[in-house]
Formats: sequence, structure tokens, C-alpha cells
Amino acid sequence: MISPLPLAARYTRFRDSVFSGLEEISLPGFPQPMGELDVQSLWFGGAFGSDFRSVDGKPVHIVDYGIWNSSAGPDFTGCTVEVDGQKLSGDIELDPDARDWERHAHGANPDYSRVVLHLYLEGPEDRFYTRTHEHREVVQVRLDATTLPDHAKPNRGLAAARLGRCHTPLSEMEPAQVQSMLESAAQYRLERKSLRLHRCVAAHGREQAIYQALAQTLGYRSNQQSFNILAQRLPVQRLQKMSAEESEALLFGVSGFLESVRYEDTLPETRPYLRGLWSTWWKQRDAAQRWLQPQQALQWKLAAIRPGNHPQRRLGALVAMLKQWPRISGPLMDAGRWSQESWRETLLSLTHDFWSTHYTLLAEGSAKPLALIGETRVQEMLANVAYPLLMPERTRLWAEYLELPALLDNQKVRRAVQRLFGESELGTAFQKKLHHHQGLLQVYEDFCLEDDSACADCPFPERLKQWA
Repeated sequence: MISPLPLAARYTRFRDSVFSGLEEISLPGFPQPMGELDVQSLWFGGAFGSDFRSVDGKPVHIVDYGIWNSSAGPDFTGCTVEVDGQKLSGDIELDPDARDWERHAHGANPDYSRVVLHLYLEGPEDRFYTRTHEHREVVQVRLDATTLPDHAKPNRGLAAARLGRCHTPLSEMEPAQVQSMLESAAQYRLERKSLRLHRCVAAHGREQAIYQALAQTLGYRSNQQSFNILAQRLPVQRLQKMSAEESEALLFGVSGFLESVRYEDTLPETRPYLRGLWSTWWKQRDAAQRWLQPQQALQWKLAAIRPGNHPQRRLGALVAMLKQWPRISGPLMDAGRWSQESWRETLLSLTHDFWSTHYTLLAEGSAKPLALIGETRVQEMLANVAYPLLMPERTRLWAEYLELPALLDNQKVRRAVQRLFGESELGTAFQKKLHHHQGLLQVYEDFCLEDDSACADCPFPERLKQWA
């Protein structure tokens, strides 16, 4: 159980009061639906929860999410599900539409005979029954995408970068009042992150949740989901049982980076490293064929990526983290062992024989070693993993969190400042700390992005006096 943080509760009450009494909130439409791979990742990460109701009204509880299947057959294998008090062990299939079961001929395929639960998002008005080739009926659960936390939904875009009506009441507030609002919004945001992390802990255990969350931060904005799915497919406990060479080859192989690079296109200095990866990967490749198919392959976004942020190099950083895993995960497994200074030092000191001097498998080596994980990335890990995970267990860390400086530039933060403060001194004063950024982002998402009236009908400016 996550203990509520007092400032977060105050912001929650204020946020709810702003929209109370309004008949309808018109939300901007999501620009694109989620793909099947994204839905599978969200479900496997526990975003939908672990308790459901089957289409015929029976309680369904996920006891064990199993493993993400890399070969032919259902999406997830080795699962345990409790249906109406009865435990069932087997596999789980997740489809966008209930009818995909027959469209893809699963009902005639013996590989699907162990399926005990069929998950789907859409279905016909008349119930569609899921049956195996032995004519055994499979329990069905229809997932409700509207229950997903906000972070799991497609990007809602950006609000116009111009001064908003809230600028006037904010300029009339005392700086201490503005500070208290942003601090409360930041704590509310941190609490939401904590709930999401602990949902993953409940689904897969604390160590795996830490691993997935840290991997996501290496993806930056463009490749977070691909890093998350990679970490879900290759759990940390599996990798820790392998040699360092085996786990590195498996990560680069499943990522698709080895398949996309031709040996003859690489530089002579890169070829020994590439040969080493392939000498291990080819033994593992057949077992991971499903993940290399176009429908299941990870989609890496490489356009407009700075060389130092290229996902190949970020994956090299993940490899280096795994080699020092006890030192990185240990302080996050037990709040009593937490030391921000030593944890930061561990991350900043990581090195790799190849990736400390290379941006990609095709790039020339740099003359000087480059930091695998820099200060801004450590800051992201603190904001999105360490403090959200540890704060409910050690609430005095809030004072430590408030002192973290803001290091990373953010387009949404810039727009939030423009709308709330314009060019005033307040806008400069409230961009210096990490919690300022987090609070601004929360206000921007809660109000600027929830309003489609071009600021004219947003209730936020009028209600600010409630805070004061």
C-alpha cells in the first residue's frame, strides 16, 4: 500500500475542485490508437491491473504473468490465472479484437491448446466464443483502455505557446503561494509515478520493476517504449544467470541491431566487437525468431537523435549497468541503503570497452572516452525511478528531492512557463529546480491539455484564488 503524501492530497483536492460542477469536459482526441505491441507491453507491465471480470461475469485474478513468448504460439507462456477461485496454469493470448482468434487460426492450432485466458480490446456485439482445437472454451476478458493511467495513453500533443489567462492571477499571488502550488503538483506527479512503479512491482517483483524503469529512462522520449519492451522480453533474472557475453549478445540480437548492420559496412576497429556478439547471438537466434518478425520487431526511432543518445549506445549503457547490477539495484531494493551521492557516482563511472568510445556500430571511434550515462540521465533516473520508488517507504527523502536542480530542457516545460508566467521574473525563478519542472508539467497536463477552448473557458484561472 502506497502511503499518501500530504501535499499531493492538497493538489488532488484543488485539481478536482477546478472541474467540479462542470457538465462535461471536452478532451482533445488522441491522434492515433495504440498498436498491439504497445497494448501487450502495458498489460504485461501491470498497467491494466491484475483483477478483472470475465465476459460471463466471473472474477479473474492474474497470479503469475508468465514470460513473453519468443517462439511460435500464444503471446505469454507459463502463466497462472485464478478464475472464480480456481487456479489455472497455462498460456495467455492478447488480441486487439476477439475475432482475431479465428482470423489467425488459433482455434485450429495445437500450439494454443494450453491457453487459459484470452484478452482483447474490441469485439462484436454478439459474444464471440474462444475455443481451442479440442473445443475447450477459453475464459475471455475484455480490457478497457479507458482505465489506463494517463502516461499510457497516446501523446495528446502540445498546447499553443502563448500567454494564458492564468498569467494575471498568478502574477498577483505571493511567490510563496506559487511555490506551494508547484511543490504540491510535483508531489502529486511523483505519487502517480510511484503508483505506476509499484503496480509493476506487484506484477513482476521489485528487481524487475527497477530494471524496466531504468531501461525506459535510457530510451529518452523517442525510444522509451522499445527499451521497456526489450526489458520485459529479457527479464533481469534471466540475464543475470548468463555470462556477460551471452546477455550482451542477446540484448543486441533481440533489439534487432545486429540484423540491421552489415559486417562489410562496419569499420575494421568495430569488427572484432561485432564478431564477438554474433558468435554468441547465432546460437540464440532461432529461439528468438518471433521477436525478429516485422509485426513483433522493436521499432526504433532514429530521426533527429543526437549521436550520444542513439539507442545502440544507450543499449551499451544498459549492458554496463547489468555488469554492475548489485551496486545499482541494491540501494533501490532497500530504502534504508539509499545514498544519492554513491548511487549517482556508480552510474557516472560506468564504462564499456566499445561503447565508451562509439556512438553506433557504424560510427568512427572518438578520440576520448565519452560518459555512458551523464548527469542529465542520472537526473531522469532519480526523478522517474529512485524517488518515486523510495519516497513512500522513506518520506523524509522529500526534502532531498526538493534540492535536485533542473538539468534537462523540456519543450512542455517551456510552453508551460510561457502560458503561466510569460516573460515575468516568476517564470525564471520557477525553472531552477527539478520539482519546479515536475510541477509545471503536471499543471500543464492537467489544465492546458485538458482544455480545448483556446484558454477562453478554462476554469483554472478563476479557481487559483482558492489556492491563495
